[in-house]
Amino acid sequence: MSTPGSSERTKLNRMSYKSSESTSDLNSVLDANLVAHVGVVIDGSPLVVPMAYGRSGDEIFLHGSSGSRLMRILETEPEVCVSITELNALKVARSNFNSGMHYRAVMIFGKAKLVPMDQKHHALDVVSNAMIPGRVGEARPTTKKEVAATLILSLSLAEASVKISVNEVDDPPEDMNLGFWSGTIPLASMAGEAIPADPESASLPVPESVQSFISKRSK
Repeated sequence: MSTPGSSERTKLNRMSYKSSESTSDLNSVLDANLVAHVGVVIDGSPLVVPMAYGRSGDEIFLHGSSGSRLMRILETEPEVCVSITELNALKVARSNFNSGMHYRAVMIFGKAKLVPMDQKHHALDVVSNAMIPGRVGEARPTTKKEVAATLILSLSLAEASVKISVNEVDDPPEDMNLGFWSGTIPLASMAGEAIPADPESASLPVPESVQSFISKRSK
């Protein structure tokens, strides 16, 4: 896999200090988040759709219905741009001009490839475990009909960029001592208590994978 930010499309020209060339940073952002926004041009018009994904090594898998128009178009291998963003804080400066956000973001360019049938189960497991680690071993096995109804596409991480913004509020000297507040508002995506779907589920213990997910995401 290439170093993040090493191609012309992934090189960060403005505020380049926010760019990371670390593969571990790339993987960290991908593994910590759940939704990718997939952008593609269809008949001359841009379309961006949120999709579930999961990382396996130096590629991500995108998951969708075989009846989806978007998935059928992606299957023809057009150029796509995939972005994943994790918002961690709002940076409130004394002026709106100097305010901003703390975030980690990944952008991936390339052509998505259709995952062949003999690798589909593995790819489905990757996406399922990316959402809730360990869930595959606790759920009913996927049926052949369900596999047939699902399209899985793989996208290489060979052309990716990582952008991380963690700098604190930096008000200019002329904005100080004017009586205006500045600071940071931390933000986090939190998991709540699991809610059983029906009486049968209410009578059963909450699966370990769900408990673990809630424990990690509620802190």
